[in-house]
Amino acid sequence: MNEFNTTPLTHLTGSLCKVMGVEPPKNSEGVIDTLVDYVFEKTDGKQIDRVLMFNPDAIGQWTCQKYADKFASVKEHAPLELPLLSVVPPKTPVCFGSMYTGASPSVHGILHYEKPVIKIDSIFDAMLRAGKKPCIVTVENSSMSKIFNERDMDYYIEDYDGQVVTKALELIEQDKYDLICVYNQEYDDVMHRSHPNSKRSQRAIDHYSSSFDRLANQVAKCWTNHNSLIGYAPDHGTHREWYLLGNHGKNIPQDMNIFHYYGVIPSTDKKI
Repeated sequence: MNEFNTTPLTHLTGSLCKVMGVEPPKNSEGVIDTLVDYVFEKTDGKQIDRVLMFNPDAIGQWTCQKYADKFASVKEHAPLELPLLSVVPPKTPVCFGSMYTGASPSVHGILHYEKPVIKIDSIFDAMLRAGKKPCIVTVENSSMSKIFNERDMDYYIEDYDGQVVTKALELIEQDKYDLICVYNQEYDDVMHRSHPNSKRSQRAIDHYSSSFDRLANQVAKCWTNHNSLIGYAPDHGTHREWYLLGNHGKNIPQDMNIFHYYGVIPSTDKKI
């Protein structure tokens, strides 16, 4: 892998807003035409009114390619594979800051590994202005538990990945949120302690896929009255350092190139 992807991660927020009929955040840089066209083709031109975003930390494009069999269930639910380019530096709070504001790091203000509250307009602010209800379900002390705080929305902070997924399943069943962002971090944790191809890292990939499978099935079961979009949306990739442990944060294809996966679950209510 020697080349960089060309579609920027900063175009995701604008795309999600467009398919939901929401005015995007003020600093949002653009849209991903491939994603927008795919969604409207699947819904016969109708807007999406529910979005479930699963954010597995540190899954790079090369990981998806090397362990393609581990992503089979992800692709069954979310067959649109989007090669995207993360932001510099590819560190978790920097990347999620750009993913959910649509703005470059120099604009949203997180330029290295720190977790301040982002003050500029975000997808969550855009949803609230449009009268929609977003929420974040995440691990305690993670970037996603901090950088989008201070909005008039709900935050569910859990001990670790398993509890996050359990809570998200409950929230999907309640069917009261228009946008649910679900963050998991096991792969990032174990690859830093071992390396990106270790047995523990491979198990973490499996856990991510299993969690996404459960969430997607719950959407299909509980959101039947909605046109729903589901996304498997990591923040950055990884590499192995000379001292043998896994890491990320360099402007190299291994860290910067990511795959996102998206799928549409149309409403079964003919009135939609």
